[in-house]
Amino acid sequence: MIKFMVQKQKNISIFTFVLLISQAIFADVTKTAPAVSTTTTAAPKIETEKEKPFTLTTAIEYSEKIAVDERSERERGTDINLSATYKINSLYTLLTKASITKDLMGPQDTTFSDTTVGAIVKGVQINPSLITTHSISAILPTSDVSQKRDRLRTSIGVSNGISYSNDYIQAKYSLGISKNFHEFSQNAEGTALSEYKISNTIDLVVPFTEKFSISATGIYRTSFTYDKDQKYGFGFYGDLNYDLTQNLSANVGISTEGSALKSNGVDSNISVYDQNSTITRLGITYVY
Repeated sequence: MIKFMVQKQKNISIFTFVLLISQAIFADVTKTAPAVSTTTTAAPKIETEKEKPFTLTTAIEYSEKIAVDERSERERGTDINLSATYKINSLYTLLTKASITKDLMGPQDTTFSDTTVGAIVKGVQINPSLITTHSISAILPTSDVSQKRDRLRTSIGVSNGISYSNDYIQAKYSLGISKNFHEFSQNAEGTALSEYKISNTIDLVVPFTEKFSISATGIYRTSFTYDKDQKYGFGFYGDLNYDLTQNLSANVGISTEGSALKSNGVDSNISVYDQNSTITRLGITYVY
């Protein structure tokens, strides 16, 4: 079984490499693909092509866990998410993103996330509504958790998918594959670390008016430790979005993350809402 999964990873990697190379061949007959989002808070919108080469997005979001621990305060905090893109030419767009989190409980620590850098590669326009999406990325271990607890050196990944849009819905599916490079196979707490990760992501946006829309993102992850053990995880992010101005928008939503399997390792643990793990969110985003 382990040999089969490793071989499967190799086959997927080869397929991904070939698909990326194909973009350069068909570059003259394609249009720019929408950005591949990796945000873990508000569900992203599938963006269309922008005329200006540089875009800076700043999002401030307050989050609060629904469950209350009787022995401590309710978990809550504020995140500042920063992302930037720069269009080099008709084929490549550079991207980078990071976040700052301020805990509003306990010692009220301020922490920095890892930094993601990468590039979006132009996709193939299949028809007016359908286009392929492609990106490559790397993670720089700028957080204390990655540096001190997990001893992460870096992580590299590729993502390929397809996007569909019309006047009533925007939908995107993407398959992401990443490889982590840690100093050790276990972190400082003795937890096995993941070497490979496969992510299946579905993004949906339903616009009801020019200003109001509903968005949802679902993620299913399969991780492989350095000892080739498998772990399964999921994430759901749903939001109500309202455009206050052309560049300013507000959102309110929920997030649920956790293991995809229950403790027995067989039954599904995937749910949109869970009273023990779901987080409510309220945010505002400005795009420059």
